[in-house]
Amino acid sequence: MKRYISFALAALALAACQRTAEPETLPGKVQVEPVITKATEVNFENGDKIGFTMAKVNGTENYADNACLTFDGNVFSGDLMWYADAYSEADVYAYYPYKENGVPTAYFCVYDQTEGIGAADFMAASKKGVLPTPNAITMVFKHLMTKIVINIDNQSGASVESVGIAGSPVGADINVAEMTVSELTGGMDTQYDGPVMAYESVAGERWTAIIIPGTSKLSIEVSLSNGKKITQPLAEMTLKSGGQYTINARLVQDNMTVSASGEIENWTDEGEIGFEGGSTTEELPVEFTEYDGYFVYDGVEYTTVTLADGNTWMAENLRFIPRGRTVSSDPTEDAGIWYPAANVDKVADPALVESLGLLYDAATAFGVEELNADNAASFEGCQGICPEGWHIPTVAEMTGLVGHCSNSAMVNTDGAYYDATIKGASLTALKEAGWEWQFASARNKTSVTANGTYISTTYDGIYGVMSYIIGSSYYQHTTNTDGSLKNIQYYYMMPTYNASNEKVTVAFAGFLAGASIRCVKDKE
Repeated sequence: MKRYISFALAALALAACQRTAEPETLPGKVQVEPVITKATEVNFENGDKIGFTMAKVNGTENYADNACLTFDGNVFSGDLMWYADAYSEADVYAYYPYKENGVPTAYFCVYDQTEGIGAADFMAASKKGVLPTPNAITMVFKHLMTKIVINIDNQSGASVESVGIAGSPVGADINVAEMTVSELTGGMDTQYDGPVMAYESVAGERWTAIIIPGTSKLSIEVSLSNGKKITQPLAEMTLKSGGQYTINARLVQDNMTVSASGEIENWTDEGEIGFEGGSTTEELPVEFTEYDGYFVYDGVEYTTVTLADGNTWMAENLRFIPRGRTVSSDPTEDAGIWYPAANVDKVADPALVESLGLLYDAATAFGVEELNADNAASFEGCQGICPEGWHIPTVAEMTGLVGHCSNSAMVNTDGAYYDATIKGASLTALKEAGWEWQFASARNKTSVTANGTYISTTYDGIYGVMSYIIGSSYYQHTTNTDGSLKNIQYYYMMPTYNASNEKVTVAFAGFLAGASIRCVKDKE
């Protein structure tokens, strides 16, 4: 930590001396010892330059105007020498970075910060009543702009190409001597209100940018490698000079949610930037809009189809992530949501989410924290994590579609696509009707104490043919010899896809399995 000089003691010592005596040590060069860290690193760097102005208290003109001082690793100094009158006080102020054409009175937004934020940083320091001294003047530099740090949890399946911050003021008036920032009063030859392109400070995880303080309604704009651009507006607020705000964003397909918090080092912690509407990540409402043939759920579009059974089904697998939940790549982890592993290596692949959806266990699908023997049978036809007006399919709806069930008492020979010759519904017939099975693989866990694994059977060049669609109808639960819960089973849909057959039937699977979700629309 840098040492502070006690100027009060120095002033008392000088007052005790004869006014006519000359100091034994001449002050020499003006030196400035900075107390602050720069936005780019933990300290000022060798070669950094500041503009320095010195006004003698009783003088009519400044002793130094915008003198250039350079950092040598400890202090800033240059060719500027102290004046001869050792007992005449001066007011001094400095700014960073140095501008040759004079002390700036305005600051304009730096829109391209992709190579670093140093060029956009602006700091000032001011001190009154300074006497000539052979020691460096200790000056506290304050950041006048606002720093934004964006942490991105990318679960979209595509890489982040760029991050922009839209809505920052174009410029601001600055008063270096008073270390203040105010609304821009002068005009500009050109106006540009595009996004400030942030610097990728931690590859794939963190972006930073310097913007102008003031009352703003910002938006975060993320461009992905698949060509998509996702925008999330933030709540209007007044960003403070010298404040740093950390925004935590989660990307899921075509959707982004954000929150802001965190302690700030070396800047002033100014609290949070909330969502538009003032909610947190967990409270952010899940938007749902339904159209003819598709709906948009939490920013993601899903195709729907009305089939010969009279029901309207999702025609693709769900990829919704409930608020506060994280998708896992590890099937041994009881995360409740997993990436599909429909590949030759049977490993999680986020890139498959857009085409195959996510894998869920029953508790997550039903929207509850826990399933047990007491509540297991109470979720028939529940909405779960389906959008409003839709639900997890029941066994009756599943057999009404494909006919066959492993429980012979529940076989529905009137199932809309039931084919008695194959004892199930043809995958081809379902595809032709607009309801194509997506082979997303599955997470297998046969009991509470078993280890979870990915199962991803391959046939005819297609990976993940061993897959399921979750149903909400309870089949049974089993217990261990000590009475503890072993497993809960629900009716699920599953395909058979091999050389002798290709069909969809209804079977049952354990509640800890990771399976796909196809919601069914409620009937009025």
